[in-house]
Amino acid sequence: MEFLKILFFFLIFTVSLHSKTLNLMTEIFPPYQYKSNIDNSLIGISIEIIRAIQKELGTKDNIKVYPWSRGIKMLQKKKNTALFSMLRTKEREKKFKWVGPLTKMQLVFFKKRGSSIVLNSLEDAKKISKIGVTRNVANYDILTEKGFENLDIIKSGVDEQNIQKLVKGRIDLWLALKKSGLYNAKEMGCGGQITPIENIIVFEGDLYIAFNKDTKDSVINRWQNALDKIRKNRLITKIQARY
Repeated sequence: MEFLKILFFFLIFTVSLHSKTLNLMTEIFPPYQYKSNIDNSLIGISIEIIRAIQKELGTKDNIKVYPWSRGIKMLQKKKNTALFSMLRTKEREKKFKWVGPLTKMQLVFFKKRGSSIVLNSLEDAKKISKIGVTRNVANYDILTEKGFENLDIIKSGVDEQNIQKLVKGRIDLWLALKKSGLYNAKEMGCGGQITPIENIIVFEGDLYIAFNKDTKDSVINRWQNALDKIRKNRLITKIQARY
């Protein structure tokens, strides 16, 4: 009888443990995470890495797409939530718990092709009339930390809005990830209309998975260990090579 009681409580504990699903959130942010033109499924560098981690852990939590600003708010307020791919910055460090890095990134300024703007330093960029950024996105955080006051800020949105503003001459520069900026411009049919200013690297860093700060350390450790294992097996290098 005592054995049956122990077995019963073990089963209840196990069900309870697995019922706490992790709410994985992301945004459309190619080439890291975006939807396939073939079947509308989520693909990209970070998507493949996340799924490799899930395979290692034996979990199948769904990945849901939200606008970035909404994802940030949910991550801050709701337990058992995680958001990717997020740049790990000083301003964000204590707000979340982190697993990563997933992949490296590079922030550069883009200008309209044919623009006479020349930058030799970040101080030169502070003299420009308008630089397009999005609030709650890393490009905004980084430039405000560096003392930029010439920012043209949209409250929320995706890269396409700033690309359009840049092409139409409503902003002079746009700060974005080099890889995603080039990809999105090409997808919009205006890849030849904007160009990165590659001699000034505004920021180099790594993209992470950010977890709600109340997430148990045991969960963070399991995810980090799984990521470290697939990195050691060079799976991440193979994924990155496909993009």
